[in-house]
Amino acid sequence: MSISGLGKALIVDDEKTNRLVLKSLLSKLGYQTIEAVNGEEAIDLFKQENPDIIFMDVLMPVLDGYEATRQIKAASTNRFVPVIFLTAMSDEEALAQCIEAGGDDFLIKPYDKIILQSKIRSMQRIAVLNREVQGMYSMIHREQEIAESVFVNAIQSANIENPYLRQVVRPAGIFSGDMVLSSYSPSRDLYFLTGDFTGHGLLAALGAMPVSEVFRAMTTKGFSPEEILTGINKKLKSMLPVGMFFGAQLVVVNHDLEHVRVFNAGMPDVIIVDGETNQIKHRLASTGLPLGVEAVMDAREMLQYAPIAYNDKILMHSDGLTEARNAKDEEFGSNRLRASITNAPKNGIFDQVFDDLDRFCGDITTQADDVTLVEITCVHDVLPEIEVHDYIKPSKYTLGDRGEWKLSMRFNGARLRETNPVPILVNYLMEMEELEAERQSLFTVVTELYLNALDHGVLDLDSNLKADPAGFEAYFQTRESRLAALDSGHVIFNLSVEQESTRRSILLRIEDSGKGFDFNNHNPPLDGAAALSGRGILLIQDLCESLEYHGKGNIAIARFGWSTN
Repeated sequence: MSISGLGKALIVDDEKTNRLVLKSLLSKLGYQTIEAVNGEEAIDLFKQENPDIIFMDVLMPVLDGYEATRQIKAASTNRFVPVIFLTAMSDEEALAQCIEAGGDDFLIKPYDKIILQSKIRSMQRIAVLNREVQGMYSMIHREQEIAESVFVNAIQSANIENPYLRQVVRPAGIFSGDMVLSSYSPSRDLYFLTGDFTGHGLLAALGAMPVSEVFRAMTTKGFSPEEILTGINKKLKSMLPVGMFFGAQLVVVNHDLEHVRVFNAGMPDVIIVDGETNQIKHRLASTGLPLGVEAVMDAREMLQYAPIAYNDKILMHSDGLTEARNAKDEEFGSNRLRASITNAPKNGIFDQVFDDLDRFCGDITTQADDVTLVEITCVHDVLPEIEVHDYIKPSKYTLGDRGEWKLSMRFNGARLRETNPVPILVNYLMEMEELEAERQSLFTVVTELYLNALDHGVLDLDSNLKADPAGFEAYFQTRESRLAALDSGHVIFNLSVEQESTRRSILLRIEDSGKGFDFNNHNPPLDGAAALSGRGILLIQDLCESLEYHGKGNIAIARFGWSTN
């Protein structure tokens, strides 16, 4: 639009005389003019002719100027097309109504050439500013799209890809304040974290990077879920502004598909669904504050256990799912979510939820909050294969004779409650022996030996308690109460790394203060996959060259070896 150049002006007035007067004035200012006699014609000409400025009468037949302006402004999208109302009215209420309808200014009849020229110049300046703003917005939008792509690649590219792990994050804007992270621990447990930062957009997304870094580093090294959440909380508390926090759900699926550990910090319920009937078996509600709120937190207070069966579904979601709204401003809600779950076909819950959500929202494509849904199907294919150590195939490392060494560590009483020694020992072995290729096998061996020593030795727990769901819950409740009250007992680790010709081996001797067991007459079940107890011993025997018990059964000695050429 330009006063000195040729622009196109649309004149909308049902009075021919008014149109002729205004056309004469605009032509002298350099405008090409087109005319409409009512609001309906004005809308059609706007779409066909793409004018630079519109002069709109208020009272007209067929469609008045107010409604025509509303429709024109709705159709103009990002392009600024000024609408100047033509009116003989001068009361404040009438003029305010012009502005509320979308008008940018008004011109009171009869027209004054100087005032008309001034108003056009004013609209010209606004149009220039609008183009500049749109240009900057387009540039920012493009930069945000690039940044969002970098964020997604940096944060989610390392997630597990598995057909039995389904996840969708629908951001409310370019950036999402929701995030989903998944990883396997060295002991083959599946760790799945969903989180929701306060708000959404770029500010919320900025917290995702440190959460991802802490989660992946600590999971890879075998730290417990409690330690991982504590590490994330410490990181966020040091960097997030006041009033911003991170709701989180951390689900740990045990590598034998026997149970899950759930930590829910300020998020909706984690839902466990029966894989055969689609009936909800467990709802694990939030038991702690979101991360980043308090400087010191005890993640163990959030821990909840639940038994799982083959093909059960674990559902995790953000509150953006249940708070999604339709055109009537109704929430999707927890009742509709429950109905979607129970009415879905077998193995079709994930798709059913989104089908129902999309039908409910209808034409409302932009929600006020990010929407996230995760479904974990509890089948063995969701877990990594056991890497049974091959003692004939050489290690990929050529180490030669690196010398022998020993390490002894003793954990007494309350220290067993406060510290998980497994990642400490295994990471030390990794540093000393460069056994990255054998990390999973070695971590599994140390974990199984330690848990047997702690649970069945120091804490004197009976695995037979886990024979049914009621007993399962009793087992873990007893474990937590005994561990919380633990002030005596011990577990001693003695590690000896030995060299023999082209082979090296680690002799792991783990002794506990428990009463032991009759190992001479103990026969682990033949079917390790279906048994309720004894699978750990079978697994250690598969991964190690030898496993022996001594003393009263409270001393386990395992030899883990590898070739060096």
